Amino acid sequence: MTTLSLIFGYTATALSIIGFQLKKQWQIILSQSISNLMVALSYIVLDISNMAGGIVCMVGALHTFINFLFFRRDQMPPKVIKYIFLILYLSSSAFTIYLAGSVNFPYDFIPPAASIFFLLGVSTKNPKTTRGLFFVNILFWITYDLLASPIALANLCTHLLTFASLVAGIIRYDILKKGEKTPEESNL
Repeated sequence: MTTLSLIFGYTATALSIIGFQLKKQWQIILSQSISNLMVALSYIVLDISNMAGGIVCMVGALHTFINFLFFRRDQMPPKVIKYIFLILYLSSSAFTIYLAGSVNFPYDFIPPAASIFFLLGVSTKNPKTTRGLFFVNILFWITYDLLASPIALANLCTHLLTFASLVAGIIRYDILKKGEKTPEESNL
């Protein structure tokens, strides 16, 4: 199963790196949706103890895809979607803790914490805000990967390389081009 986990993880890496180098919000969100699906599958096939991360990422993949459908038409998702997915993120984490029959602190609480920043990041139309919230989100996932048993090597590589791409995107779009507004930012 480790080989399959690596395949899913490295596919997620490529998609995530590409995503943060794209300029439009809908492109970032679509890339993240597919990347989340790959990360979820990578956690799920790695080991049953990583089920919390896998299920939260599966919810994240669905969430980002629904948001993508709205952003692609230049619309904001209804606020009710944000609340539904907040409940789904927290419920999925509680469910996996219940299935495990015990709480592994702080490991089991990292996915829901990361999902809050993810939820906020994909629920905005502002790419700069998305990049800032994903910065914190990815730090949580790097910690989760390091604590995984066995270490989620492919996902750790995904998150480290995604983090590097994210920092490059922040520098490129938010720091160096600080005075220039993207079309999405101008419409706010």
